[in-house]
Amino acid sequence: MNLHEVLATFKFVRQRHSREEMLAAAVGVALETGLSGLTFAKVGESLGTSDRMVVYYFASKDELIESVVGEMAGGLFAVLDAAIGDTPRTPREVLEAAWPVFAVRRNDPVFRLFFELVGLASVRAEPYARLATQILKQWAAWLEPRMAGAPSGRRAAALAAMAQVDGLLLVRLTLGPRAAEDAFRALLSD
Repeated sequence: MNLHEVLATFKFVRQRHSREEMLAAAVGVALETGLSGLTFAKVGESLGTSDRMVVYYFASKDELIESVVGEMAGGLFAVLDAAIGDTPRTPREVLEAAWPVFAVRRNDPVFRLFFELVGLASVRAEPYARLATQILKQWAAWLEPRMAGAPSGRRAAALAAMAQVDGLLLVRLTLGPRAAEDAFRALLSD
């Protein structure tokens, strides 16, 4: 092997994508194709590399899915935190704060992915069932201390707020933004 070949090999090693880049590409693929369409090959293709490079960072498809779902959940927590903050709120106030932030077209792919996760969890498909349960429990635990009222009722209030937001998102994704906005206004008029 001559010096040029050695340097070319070194250059190839240095151009290897990082785990963060692989994860970002996997999130992009999942948003485009759904969790069921997420494959090592599609992630590698999106970065112009082989599926073997993806497997280097994610040993199994379950690990890849878990990483993508974790990344997406982390992003949703950040958005929720910005919208809701730490001030104690009623379920209605949570809805009023969260809905305008969530109900925008650019967020629709994220919530499609979330509902795909929940749908797969509802038929007890793994790792989806475990991941959906984990995320929903984390969201409830995060929201609970931010709920107004007696501590004994905060868990139920957090679940009620989650149900309202998730229900509106489901209406938005299936029946359209107009139907969801009408339902949102109806909830606020009660």
